[in-house]
Amino acid sequence: MTFDITIQHDLKKLRRQLNTLETKVAPQATVRTLNRVAESAKVASAKHIAPQMNSRQAAVKRRIVTQKATFKRLWATLVARDRALQLIEFVVGSKKPTQQPGGKRGLVKVKKYGKVSTLSNAFIAPRKSGSSKTTVYMRKTGKRHPLKLLYGPGIMQLFKQRENDAIMQAKVKERFPIEFARNLKFYINRFKRR
Repeated sequence: MTFDITIQHDLKKLRRQLNTLETKVAPQATVRTLNRVAESAKVASAKHIAPQMNSRQAAVKRRIVTQKATFKRLWATLVARDRALQLIEFVVGSKKPTQQPGGKRGLVKVKKYGKVSTLSNAFIAPRKSGSSKTTVYMRKTGKRHPLKLLYGPGIMQLFKQRENDAIMQAKVKERFPIEFARNLKFYINRFKRR
């Protein structure tokens, strides 16, 4: 006596599910992983660069642009902007307004690449009237206006260093498998709930 069992219906369903995993779930997980890993590499780069310049990590991160991955472009890119950081990022001590050169808080002192320098004609003032954010200015002439906004160094040279590249590559190798497994699980669970 023989028994015939047909499982074609279940195979069609399985084929559809595998097709969905291949065409939707895996690409979504890949794109999300690439973008998250790029952000991790950006943070690692900022942690490496900021202490060398005596700047804050947030200021360095703002100068690194992430070109995100998409379904059509399966790679993320980190690009360092050529613009210099504002000098306020390097001020030693209080960053509150002094309003005039050598005001009640004394002369403006900045620390760049481990060296402290004093700017005798510079002063700290709000960026806009009533703003709590300040920056460092210098007068262009002996009159009250115009003012010159002062800048410090940029991050481009430090970003291009081999040491920084090695730090970012190590972060990518460390985070990619972890993030991909996490994101794949997230999208598979979302697919199951449908």
